[in-house]
Amino acid sequence: MEIYVFGKIKELSSYLEPKEIYGILDEAEKLKKEIEKIPMKDIMTVLDKLSELWLDDEYPYRKEALKRLPSLVGFSEPMVAEGIKTMCSMMKKENLKTRLVCDLGDDKYLDDWVYHPVFKGYIMAKPKGIVVHVSAGNVFVGGVDSLIQGIMTKNVNIMKMSTVDPVFPVLFAKSFKENDHTGILHKAMALIHWKGGDERLEKPLKQLADFIVVYGGRETVESYRKDLGLHTKLVEYGPKYSFVVVEDRRLKREGIDKIAKLIAKDALMWEQSACSSPHVVYVEKEENAKALFEKIAEYFDYWADILPQGEVYDDEAVEINKVRELAKVEKAMGKSDLRVGSKGLSTVVYQNSKEFQISCQNRTLFVKAVDNIFDVVEIVKPMGEYLQSVAVVAEDDTAKRLANELGSVGADRFTEAGRMSARKHGTPHDGTKGLSELVKWISLARNDVESEWDIVVPNHKYDPESDYFDFLDQEERDKLTLERLKKIVKYAKEHSPLFAERYKDIDEINSFDDFRKLPLLTGSDYKKYLPPAGDGLLTDNHASGYVFSSGGTTGTPKVVYRTFQEQWFNALKLGKGLRLSIFDENDVVANLLFAGNMWASFVSYNMALEVVGCRILPMGGNFDVKDIVNTLILFKANGFITIPSLAISIAEYVDKNGVNLTIDKVVTGGEHLFSEAREYIRDVLKVKKFASTGYTTNDTGAIGYQCEHQSGGLHHVHEDLHYVEILNENNEPCKPGEIGRIVVTNLHRKLMPTIRYEVGDLGRWVERECACGRKTKVFELLGRSDDVLIIGGGNIHPEVISKSISQVEGLSKHFQIIAEVENRKDTLKVIVETVDEKPYDKKREEMLRKIIYENSKELRILHNKGFINDVVVKIVPPNSIERNPRTGKIRLIVDKRKV
Repeated sequence: MEIYVFGKIKELSSYLEPKEIYGILDEAEKLKKEIEKIPMKDIMTVLDKLSELWLDDEYPYRKEALKRLPSLVGFSEPMVAEGIKTMCSMMKKENLKTRLVCDLGDDKYLDDWVYHPVFKGYIMAKPKGIVVHVSAGNVFVGGVDSLIQGIMTKNVNIMKMSTVDPVFPVLFAKSFKENDHTGILHKAMALIHWKGGDERLEKPLKQLADFIVVYGGRETVESYRKDLGLHTKLVEYGPKYSFVVVEDRRLKREGIDKIAKLIAKDALMWEQSACSSPHVVYVEKEENAKALFEKIAEYFDYWADILPQGEVYDDEAVEINKVRELAKVEKAMGKSDLRVGSKGLSTVVYQNSKEFQISCQNRTLFVKAVDNIFDVVEIVKPMGEYLQSVAVVAEDDTAKRLANELGSVGADRFTEAGRMSARKHGTPHDGTKGLSELVKWISLARNDVESEWDIVVPNHKYDPESDYFDFLDQEERDKLTLERLKKIVKYAKEHSPLFAERYKDIDEINSFDDFRKLPLLTGSDYKKYLPPAGDGLLTDNHASGYVFSSGGTTGTPKVVYRTFQEQWFNALKLGKGLRLSIFDENDVVANLLFAGNMWASFVSYNMALEVVGCRILPMGGNFDVKDIVNTLILFKANGFITIPSLAISIAEYVDKNGVNLTIDKVVTGGEHLFSEAREYIRDVLKVKKFASTGYTTNDTGAIGYQCEHQSGGLHHVHEDLHYVEILNENNEPCKPGEIGRIVVTNLHRKLMPTIRYEVGDLGRWVERECACGRKTKVFELLGRSDDVLIIGGGNIHPEVISKSISQVEGLSKHFQIIAEVENRKDTLKVIVETVDEKPYDKKREEMLRKIIYENSKELRILHNKGFINDVVVKIVPPNSIERNPRTGKIRLIVDKRKV
């Protein structure tokens, strides 16, 4: 057997000995610096030249591969030619560049420093060093593909050739050496062979290599997890399975004949031994599945003339026969059907069962019907970690949703039919960006980010290019955050009498654990220790800036002090959220938040809209709805920002009066916008997009924001403004998914330090990578801790009441729920306004009460058991429910019970 060791061909009469492995590792170490210096353009030139040579039918190494490989790998000669064609496509210069850009972000990172405008510094990619490739024997070009990636990333590569094919990699290496104009690049690889599982040989590689890429079955992957060196990293590409899904609409548009032809080709490529080869075809509707089943069988014979089946070994033939015999038995029972090819051993089985079926390969395919295409998601879920490629034969809307849901289950690559075996250049592999796994990143910062604690008044417009912090890794962000926590705690202790007293026994903060020992700050502290009611919290009683007061919807107003710089920095974060989620420079946006009375929202969001850069209509929500609507029309507003109550009132006015008003974008905050109300506003105003004002409170400022990929209660944390904790009932950090109380620390507020402030809201951490690329933590806001009424021991959510109201004609989206006690039992009272001034109708009250019980099993059970009084419903005319005179808000929940 021939092996190739750093440019030299050697004959191997027996397996290598450990001393030879150590020698190869030593030589690899010496080559690292030389290989790293080779310019990327030279690497691409060599590979591009090889792609041209291997496509030439007369190229000697190609002819030798076509002659020798069929008997080794079990593929026919035409199939081997297809594999060579795939390899050549990988090596074309334009495709290599695509791969570099998709995987690394820029094709220059491996040659020189590249300035990164978000990072505001320079970044470079360095090779890992010595990379060991453990290749599998299922598809002969797979090992060479891994080798090409190692060469492109300037690593020194040691490849364990598979037992099935120790020929093709050496032919490739010989070809490479003969066409290497650099004189050194061909030394970047050693292609050797040993019996898998030999610890004497594998242990040195595990201990001394910088990186190992392993392809293979479960046992192979697990064996390489053991005994890794301290600095040796491992990436695994274990066993994977693929399938096809076919939507009814797309099948009817394209035609069964065309789709069957493409699926058949996917299923015969590599004789189904590749991870990307389909095993099952799921088809929407039974009649479609049966028709496609018949046609696929016909096209297996069609393709057999073009890509003949390779040698089928005896043990494989036995497995194929088992599948056929079982299908015959099930056919007799009405559970299955069978079609076999007249050329080769192709087999198509139609099965009534839905579960995922692993094929025995060699052109054996299972076809199954589903009632709805999205049923496939749950069917394949048990196979999650083993899923790879899915051919999605569906219209774009279905394809996007289906790929998204299957991606959450485990699949990671989605293609059209006929393209499963042809990997699109730049596509991730098994959820990884292959080249990025083979490099390490270094940076050269041109600004001292750790010193950026003092606020600088920002430009009026948000610049995403300057937003470097969100893209840092968590470790880097945590490091900066801890430094800022240390400083703000130290500053508060030295300048605020309240914190000086509370922290007098607190030593320096050196860790997040140290920080969590600090006592919590509450709303009552604001009321007690801030002017004009009290003193002690402020660090400077004479500082210039803003003084804001809360609306007081849920209690006594609290006062907040901010310097001009702190107010601007907060507005920058509010504007960032609006810019990333919904508004841009081309919008005309009305600010319909309530102004005056020292409220922060109108002022802060007007500044935030300046940050967005749009045209602003600073109207306020304090005046008549008719005048608001007329102004929106007059100035051609396409968006507004307001509280849900006013948004509902605008929609109701437009609906009632037949006004022609379209608002493309609506931002709401300050109270719940329930789904029924949202849909009503969407229908009446023809809204294209809703967004949240972000998660912000007057007491703390901007805490969370939404980008275009976050919605509902999901928010990124403004980690460069706030440190957020979510605590359980024992004041311990909640794990992801656990619901707890939100506690925030403002990292920049010096005038009125806000450290470990309990906001009064519930939330939970969500572990997810956001498609926007930002790495800041994501949490789900679940509402205020008092936004759930406990009635008779049961939790009653306002969403249930909102849903029930939407089912009764003529009722507004304005409502209030009240808890009272009568005869020592809890009573739930629901007050809801009508849309118009129509006469009072007792039948609607009874109808709504009945629907509330239907929608709330908990209420129904509690009432039936006599634990609570009957639900009371009261329907009132428009504007009858008391609004807060300052903010216009309705107090959603009123608890009149006394402890």
